[in-house]
Amino acid sequence: MVRDGFLDARKAGEALTGMDEAIRFFLYQEDASLQAADFEIPVCIRKGSWEAVFVEDIDAQILKTTTTWGASKYFGTALAEAAKSNFKELGFKDVFKSAFKGMTWVIKIAKHLGSITKKKVEHLEFTGDGKVAITNNEGETLIVPAQYLKLFAACPNDLFKKLAKVIEEERELVIGYKDSKDANFVSINASKKYIFIPNEDANETLFPELLHDSYVELEGHVSRGNENSNTLGFLYQDHVLTCYPHEGNIKNYKGALFTNAVVKGYVDRLDKKTGALIEKRPRIRFVEITSTELDNKQLKLF
Repeated sequence: MVRDGFLDARKAGEALTGMDEAIRFFLYQEDASLQAADFEIPVCIRKGSWEAVFVEDIDAQILKTTTTWGASKYFGTALAEAAKSNFKELGFKDVFKSAFKGMTWVIKIAKHLGSITKKKVEHLEFTGDGKVAITNNEGETLIVPAQYLKLFAACPNDLFKKLAKVIEEERELVIGYKDSKDANFVSINASKKYIFIPNEDANETLFPELLHDSYVELEGHVSRGNENSNTLGFLYQDHVLTCYPHEGNIKNYKGALFTNAVVKGYVDRLDKKTGALIEKRPRIRFVEITSTELDNKQLKLF
């Protein structure tokens, strides 16, 4: 959904803030003294994805930031001098690697259990090699290094909320790490985002008043467009609904992208694969979009 490099400004801000907050939490768990340091987390924005990537010269990047702000102010004179002479010996790279490993495993555990709020893990068995086997309610087993259970218990329930809000039907959150010894990645799609957003229940019908095949006129914000799937994202009452044209192509509605608008059309709650009337999150088959920011310009199909 960001194939062409576009992302709604408000969601972009939330995504970047969410990255920063989540990464810092795990960094501070690895080394509490980092809370006294003022450093920047480099984010690489690429066409097709937004990534927070830590490269091999992360030590040099941190040094550049801390010396700019005055390393002695945060680390003390002795540590600042050591940083200038041989910053790599401070082990920042290892701390960052450990933080990413911890974050990856916490998300894996939450995804496996179906919750990040239930900190009491049942049905676990120590394997004798420093790891534990966690069995979820579906009978599936995940082998986890025991040290990460403590991190999972300490993780705030809403730590990944800002990042999870950005997840949509065609936009996944992927977190992981890779080095010469190990590689581990976990992805969260739209069906699992509720795990990381407290008080949002995946089994709850969203907007039950929007009955299947009923005509609606909804006021909200057009947050994205995807030509491959021929769909628009429509932010309505803090939820993004997928909208698709009754006829034609969304290219005809580029003028409404990233604007406040009224979407007029019909509610669709049919499962896309089976055709059964089971969808808890409605889609909108629209016939008209009226942008409220472009001199009330109407973008019509007919």
